[in-house]
Amino acid sequence: MEHKITDLVNAQVGEHHKEDTAPYNHIILTDEEKEAITNEALRQARKTRHFQIQNQKYWDKVNKPVEYQKFDFNKTMEFFLFRAKKINPKFEINKYNQDIIINLALYFSGDEMFEKKGFSFKKGIMLVGPVGCGKTTIMKAFQMNTTNPYALTTARKISDSYLSKDQGGEHVIKRYSNLLQSYPEQNFGFSQIGLCIDDLGVETVKKNFGNEIDVVGDVILNRYELELFNTTHFTANIGGNEIEQAYGPRIKSRLRQMCNSIAFDHNAPDFRK
Repeated sequence: MEHKITDLVNAQVGEHHKEDTAPYNHIILTDEEKEAITNEALRQARKTRHFQIQNQKYWDKVNKPVEYQKFDFNKTMEFFLFRAKKINPKFEINKYNQDIIINLALYFSGDEMFEKKGFSFKKGIMLVGPVGCGKTTIMKAFQMNTTNPYALTTARKISDSYLSKDQGGEHVIKRYSNLLQSYPEQNFGFSQIGLCIDDLGVETVKKNFGNEIDVVGDVILNRYELELFNTTHFTANIGGNEIEQAYGPRIKSRLRQMCNSIAFDHNAPDFRK
């Protein structure tokens, strides 16, 4: 008896579902009813399409590569002065550094006038001048630029870090022999940047496990062999003869090939006094 009741209920439910899915073709709608249905379907279709378009715009914006500004000569000069003043509030352009700063602004903005003056964009910068004339401040102020950014450290720090117990030895030489990793948003989109070695020639030869090694000299030779010319820069208080005495004729020759030499007048005063 129970089975018969259950079967009867299931049969009625089944008939109900069949009735729900029927096409009802025998029902005639008025023109007003048809128009209402058509308009609502059209509204829903437009609504769906609207959100599809908005969603696509969002993902296009998210996935779009960031476009970083490129500074021309004037903007590079302006940005340089801003940074130089932050580094040294007393910094001023004067008769001793004016031409040097102009040449470097041409170089770091990629202005063709730089090569018309006899220099090369394929080379880095060797900035030479007396103690205290402002070489380090100038190169620090130029290191964030839109064509050729770089990190700056001293020859002595590179040499001393070779003796570090954690990341010393060959790790130091390998690190400074290659392009350095960088956050693109901090360097106008560059994820790898160059290197400026400040105060070339003042470091001392280091010993590691009893072996003497010229750390900076090895870095220079490695960067030369990797052809990292235009991403390698230097400042120095010494000239070619002293560089040869410090590193030997081989490195002196490599540096000449790697760098545009830009020099202060030897009479430039020590502005630290």
